[in-house]
Amino acid sequence: MSKRRPIDRAWPALPLLALLIAAIVAVIGTAAAPRATDADRIADAVNDFAQAAQERRGADACALLTPAGQQATAARTGTLDCAGTLRSFGPGFDAGRLRVARVVGVEVTGDRATIARDQLLVPDGKPFGRTITLERIDGDWRIAAVT
Repeated sequence: MSKRRPIDRAWPALPLLALLIAAIVAVIGTAAAPRATDADRIADAVNDFAQAAQERRGADACALLTPAGQQATAARTGTLDCAGTLRSFGPGFDAGRLRVARVVGVEVTGDRATIARDQLLVPDGKPFGRTITLERIDGDWRIAAVT
């Protein structure tokens, strides 16, 4: 008769132990992941708007504007709504340059934020040249104006 080794009795539990260790690692990794800051969410909103505007996806771009921003955009033509204006005429500035710009500084005061014209840099290191104001609406950052 052969003698049973301790590993022979433990073998059925090894896959469960491996799954338990993987679950613990996943939970720790998720808990340790850095949380997005307001500055990160603001930069994402600006980038998403620029991408939608550059691609002439009017409805998507307008969804990233405040209601006042949507009204101001529609008022540029006087005959089209916000989505139609952005689809037909664009945002009134080079959305492609804005899309590749990097936010280096943002001032947040409560539910309002401002990216100063010199805090938004295009790849050559020069400022984008416009100030962007944003408002937090229902927890999401929306563009109020690009001046």
